[in-house]
Amino acid sequence: MGSYKYIHANEMALYKNDERKKEILQEVRNQPILQRLEKPTKPAKAKTIGYKAKQGYIVVRVRVSKGDFRRPRPNHARRPSKSGLYYKLEVSKEDIARNRALRVYKNMKLIGSYFLIEDGKNKWFEVVLADREKL
Repeated sequence: MGSYKYIHANEMALYKNDERKKEILQEVRNQPILQRLEKPTKPAKAKTIGYKAKQGYIVVRVRVSKGDFRRPRPNHARRPSKSGLYYKLEVSKEDIARNRALRVYKNMKLIGSYFLIEDGKNKWFEVVLADREKL
């Protein structure tokens, strides 16, 4: 078994610990929607995606709100019976996180992303980006 499998097993044991989850949630709740990180929170997961600890690679933590899309209900005259219903989005929450990161870091290329943590309101993903010129 390679070393990253042991690291991954250790991360999963920490993640299942409720105290560790609370620590991570307290840390990420107070940060903005997009937060650039020095190093990934889950190094084994980032390594499997393609992250390398060298210049040109960055990790961005992105917050995405949970829930479905709700169409606004018309508030004048007669209303259609199907107005104001919830609809499923065509795009996943992880894709939304990737697009938000790429919108800010336009000169970077997407390497991958992975789920970090969630609470009742939000989900957090970590997106790995690489500089196009350094690849």
